[in-house]
Amino acid sequence: MLELYHDWDSLMSFKVRVCLAEKGLPWTSRLIQLTRFEHLNEKYLQLNPNGVVPTLVHDGESIIESSVINEYLDDAFPIPTLRPTDLLERSRVRSWVKYGDDVLHHCVRPATFELMIKPRLKLYTSVELEELIASHPQPNRADAYRKAAAAEIDYDSIGHTARVAEEVFRRMEFRLKMTKWLAADTFSLADVMSMPFVDRIEHLGFRFLIERRPSVLDWVERLKARDSYQSSMPPIEDRLPSPSPDAAVKLVELFK
Repeated sequence: MLELYHDWDSLMSFKVRVCLAEKGLPWTSRLIQLTRFEHLNEKYLQLNPNGVVPTLVHDGESIIESSVINEYLDDAFPIPTLRPTDLLERSRVRSWVKYGDDVLHHCVRPATFELMIKPRLKLYTSVELEELIASHPQPNRADAYRKAAAAEIDYDSIGHTARVAEEVFRRMEFRLKMTKWLAADTFSLADVMSMPFVDRIEHLGFRFLIERRPSVLDWVERLKARDSYQSSMPPIEDRLPSPSPDAAVKLVELFK
């Protein structure tokens, strides 16, 4: 039995949902709502002491960290495999997955906070916001929500996402001119890792960065055509809103 503790709008949760879908594995959904700080309650921390999602529970045993979970799934359910047999290609998969954990995941955080979380906080009344803050188990972090709700969008902070994403796609373009998929001519965990990053970049309004790179653009369209991508995307009602049209226009003007 496979149970996935996840949030629909979490990039790392998306990554594991893709892996499960690629392998055709049935799983039971256990939603952990990050916006309600459910990842920090004591019951969940017993499953995942890091207080993050996702967590996979397989026959009663917890596996944490999305990249570790995906490798576990590929070992436990080896058909179809998501790692090449060639050792050099396999090393490329590991390198890209590590790059995803170290760079891609952190790259989108500033823009996500500025363009998706701040606008949502502004929708709360003062009473609702204080109730949300009061429910946070870590008061020092909770105060950041109060400050964010009052602050305007920081486009200098968003610039970090744009600059790093530009470098990411430059590297990907170089590799994709040599191989069909990111690490090899076969689809792999490297491509699985990339799907939530692509989704978030587009959701944030940065698709123009993809369109600059013809090989990346072709690869992105092939990623999005896969059933696993479509089935793993967060439903509209369970994801943070895209930037406003005015913010999207300003993004293009500033970073294009």
